[in-house]
Amino acid sequence: MNKYVKAFLTFTVVVEFAFMLYDQVHLKDDWYFLPWAALLGGVVTVTISILIVFKKITLRKTLSKALYISAIFLFSTVYSYGLLSFINIFNARQVVTWERAKVGLPSWVITFGGNYNDAVFENKEWGNRMMNLFFMEWEGDFPHPPMTAEIKVFKGNLGKDYMLKTYDEDEKNDAMQID
Repeated sequence: MNKYVKAFLTFTVVVEFAFMLYDQVHLKDDWYFLPWAALLGGVVTVTISILIVFKKITLRKTLSKALYISAIFLFSTVYSYGLLSFINIFNARQVVTWERAKVGLPSWVITFGGNYNDAVFENKEWGNRMMNLFFMEWEGDFPHPPMTAEIKVFKGNLGKDYMLKTYDEDEKNDAMQID
């Protein structure tokens, strides 16, 4: 397989990994890990640049060195973001609190990522979130009136509390419908 195809496929897998974690986990500030990821990406970029200079690694002339360095920075930043998010949630199931939200069903159309419940949390720090709350039992005509749900907030390993975004029928111990 061509080097460029391998590089593209590797980058695609890393981006999908980071997006999956971003899309399935909510923090109070969803972009909290981005500055730290950029810092780690910068460290990786500087390290690789130093290795290129001292080891006299030649780069193809078809692309500029700036483009290579930019791609390395972007790749390592995205990877670091996914890694930091994963470390924060890995095996961290200590419950901090339950957050109450008014949950609406804004439309019949399922959006990209499948988010179709609009949750407006009473705690303004959590704000409004698009979530998948498959356990909600809607009654009455469409459009459905908002219903109340409670969702567990877990303590993260890196000190950032988080909640999951998708809850199925069998996860009523992590999220429940109040009315």
